[in-house]
Amino acid sequence: MEFDWSLYATPEIPQTEVQESFEDPFCLRILPGGGPLAEHSRFLCLGRCLSGKSVFSLYSSDGKKMRPIACRPMTEAECYFYDRKAKEAL
Repeated sequence: MEFDWSLYATPEIPQTEVQESFEDPFCLRILPGGGPLAEHSRFLCLGRCLSGKSVFSLYSSDGKKMRPIACRPMTEAECYFYDRKAKEAL
């Protein structure tokens, strides 16, 4: 998958870690059911990079390119949700 970093506005999390979190086999890509995120074609991704850091990303996509907009470390509740869904996938 190709990444377009033109909208990325979170220098605290390196681009390599963001890309690794999208490539995580257990990453969760969440499509909003409505509201402002759905209106602007924004999606959420919860994943882990190779170092084990949990990353929450807001991104847009046209089906060919991923455009990360902002990222941050996952909260404790998000980590719990991610871990629970990863265990369900096994």
